[in-house]
Amino acid sequence: MTGFHVLVLLVLLALDVVALVQVWRGPRRSDVVKWVWTIVILFVPVIGVLGWAVNWLLGKAADRLNRGSSA
Repeated sequence: MTGFHVLVLLVLLALDVVALVQVWRGPRRSDVVKWVWTIVILFVPVIGVLGWAVNWLLGKAADRLNRGSSA
């Protein structure tokens, strides 16, 4: 393995860890949803992290819209 491959693997590992921490710290998700996201992130690393990131960003945007409409 070259240094570039190791760097890519380390970045993917770091993204997996960040995603898993965010999934388990989220108070709104049920334990079943947390386990499903954990399985997806661990067994399909690139697609799982991308899916989690899109879901997380859409949730943040929805929160922002809900706060704006209730004011």
